[in-house]
Amino acid sequence: MPYLDTDKIAAFDRDGYLVLPGVFNADEVAAMRADAAFILELIVNSSLANGRQSRRLDIRRKPDGTMIVRKIQPIIDLALALARFSADQRLLGPMSELMDDQPVLMEEKLNYKQPVPAMATFRVPQDDDRFPVHNDWAYYKVNGYPQGIVSSALTLDECHGGNGPIRVFPGTHKRHVGHLRVRNGLEVPPGTVDPERSVAVLVPPGSVMFFHSCLIHTSSPNDSGAPRRVMIYSHYPKAAALGFDIRNGPNRLHESPWEWRYQRMKARGEYVDSFRVTAPG
Repeated sequence: MPYLDTDKIAAFDRDGYLVLPGVFNADEVAAMRADAAFILELIVNSSLANGRQSRRLDIRRKPDGTMIVRKIQPIIDLALALARFSADQRLLGPMSELMDDQPVLMEEKLNYKQPVPAMATFRVPQDDDRFPVHNDWAYYKVNGYPQGIVSSALTLDECHGGNGPIRVFPGTHKRHVGHLRVRNGLEVPPGTVDPERSVAVLVPPGSVMFFHSCLIHTSSPNDSGAPRRVMIYSHYPKAAALGFDIRNGPNRLHESPWEWRYQRMKARGEYVDSFRVTAPG
């Protein structure tokens, strides 16, 4: 039995993305949120205990002095629920039909956009949590990945106009555009897309957006004061015959010893966690 009807597949081919609201139920979303909170506490406290910023952690200091975690990457080696959902058929089934092949996980990240207290350990430049106007293949191509990658953006929180939702530019997946290096990543050249033609993905928790690796998208800063967490899994077509964990593997290996050092410090009473997640969920 197919997961998607012909109209949905045609819409993805036309627009480069497809939104399925309410794929995961409230209990499943609660499990994801619990994992998200655990991972955030683990990575922040590990960084503080070791006196160094984890390579997994993307954190910014806003103009008013507050800090916001933009994302943590990679994550599925750290918490079980989010690891299991990466292979859930509600993601892989539709994805296999969209790419017409078996999906193979190649990257995963949790975009938090979550405010946290100011911490002196993190000497980061003043910035916000927006994501530039870009497509993901601009990053993936350096590892030899094909353009046929499909990502799934799974919402842990409601995405609304005030918390920096993903904004997509329909139809821009049909041709890759060269990117420029900017302060917080890669960005398409000015004039490539019309900002007025972007579409905000406004959905409840537990929804999924599938999107093509060449789809141009962005997001504005989250000014809501609450997290706007989106779990993103990216899969490549099996026919590409690439290795496993090429992009995320080095950072997993580099950071794991530091994380275990922190855990041993806690067990010996040499460090007590100073950071706790206080946001809802």
